[in-house]
Amino acid sequence: MIDYEEFGARAKATPLRCVALVRHGERPPIDPTDPTFGANLPLSEAGRRMARECGQALAKAGPPLGEWSFLASVLLRTRITAGCVASAMGADENSVRTSAEASIPGIWIEDQARLFRHYHAEGAVPFTDRFMRDGRAEGYRPIAETTPLAMKWLNRGFGSRCAFIATHDVFAAMLLRGTGAASPTCEHWVAFLQGCAFFERPDGGWDCEYLVPDKEDWRHAFVQ
Repeated sequence: MIDYEEFGARAKATPLRCVALVRHGERPPIDPTDPTFGANLPLSEAGRRMARECGQALAKAGPPLGEWSFLASVLLRTRITAGCVASAMGADENSVRTSAEASIPGIWIEDQARLFRHYHAEGAVPFTDRFMRDGRAEGYRPIAETTPLAMKWLNRGFGSRCAFIATHDVFAAMLLRGTGAASPTCEHWVAFLQGCAFFERPDGGWDCEYLVPDKEDWRHAFVQ
């Protein structure tokens, strides 16, 4: 497990590629009947502060700004997150690009309507725990299939040596589990601004670590 400063220091020390793929900052609760998964929810002020602090840590410890790209899911909360990080690092918030792969449905969701039905029929926590335990659940692509697809996506590159990608909790959880970096459950879930740190190896593969803002406070229960 590493924090933002460690990520930045390791990214600065290697000539190879590095990617921070994290959940967005704190947002208001999602209405459980909302089929868009809160597409238009912004960040709370605490969420914006968390994202700015992330950017400040990366700017202080990491590679220079010119080596970074900033990407986000198409949803508002992820775009705001990446924009706050970019701004805190000295970039224009408008430099953030959206990524279909990091979005909903992206690489990971096969049938969004089917997923939504099961999610609400079973309840968020039981359904998500079942998915994390079994590696497959209705509406999702199996973790064993999505992990290689996501790694191929990383290998395509983002036009820079380093990338910050704001995405969604379950996507980060799937990659943590699929790479063996962590085994999230709903009692120990991917919280706001937590996610995956990827470091390219000389052989072209990637190492993944659990990336958290604070190593003293990283255990969080599932929050919808």
